[in-house]
Amino acid sequence: MDATNPQRTDGTRRSGALRSLALALLVLGSLASAAASAAPTVSRDSFTTDGEANLLAEADALQYGHRFADALELLAILLERDPAHVQARLMQARIHLAQGSLMAAQQSCQELLGQTDMTITATCLLEVAGRLKPERLPDTYQQLQRLYLQQPATVAVRHWQQQILAEQAFELGQYQAAIDWFGTRNFAAQPVVNQKLIIDAWLLLQQPRQVLSHYSACPRVGQLPEDSVIVRLAHAERLAAAEAAVVADSAAGSAAADQEQQVRRCWRQLASERMQVRIARDDALHTSDIAYYFLYVDVNATQALHYAELNFAVAEEPADQRLLDAARTLTETRAQN
Repeated sequence: MDATNPQRTDGTRRSGALRSLALALLVLGSLASAAASAAPTVSRDSFTTDGEANLLAEADALQYGHRFADALELLAILLERDPAHVQARLMQARIHLAQGSLMAAQQSCQELLGQTDMTITATCLLEVAGRLKPERLPDTYQQLQRLYLQQPATVAVRHWQQQILAEQAFELGQYQAAIDWFGTRNFAAQPVVNQKLIIDAWLLLQQPRQVLSHYSACPRVGQLPEDSVIVRLAHAERLAAAEAAVVADSAAGSAAADQEQQVRRCWRQLASERMQVRIARDDALHTSDIAYYFLYVDVNATQALHYAELNFAVAEEPADQRLLDAARTLTETRAQN
């Protein structure tokens, strides 16, 4: 799969992006009483032919498999047929964001102007603006909050906005706020991408038991979560075991701590087995999970950096950058010791 480097923008191009954002928000302000219409989800009603539906579904599958270049090719065909296809344009923007091609993502959002509800266009532009100008993320976060609170939207759009708001809050170090943006939905009902963000926030808040409370002590056969969740549960289990070891220093807590450590090893064992399989298969789709495992579960600086670099060569989301930064820091720390 091909991956592009992040778009490095100069001041002129960035100011142009912000002017486009300002225009979108200005128009949005004039539509304060307008109801939201479209949603950033696939609806068969929006397709003129089954062929378009199939193209979009195939592009979505390719995106899921990190075959971004192939997915973009299919979306280009679809958009050539129907330049106003909102779902295709939103998927195109999302793929560009995953690749770190920020100006291309911004252009995709601009193409939505006049083609769909202004709430959708502004949400798309605000997500990109948060990446283009990270130093202005607090302002962008506030703008998106105002949009969320003041403009009517469908449930699907609301969930989309909540996800972006949670991601931006997380980037600002507001971990509890990131969790709270998903507060209206049950944790188990959340998409995996949301569960990962919530778990990461709980772990940074030093709440490993809160993570583990949403899962059985040991997973049942046939009911395993995705590997990205398994490695995070293993991390939480490791932290909880460390807490239990501290409690074990007191006579009153030793029995409980021993029992805790006996029960809470299944996620680490499962993660070890899963990562061994992924490594043996040279599984490119799970390099982020392997890097996470060697960062936080079975700590190995060399392996963590290797897989974090492989992952970042394909995906350049903020989470991928954090993973790479953490691996580099671990490597530097180990080199100094």
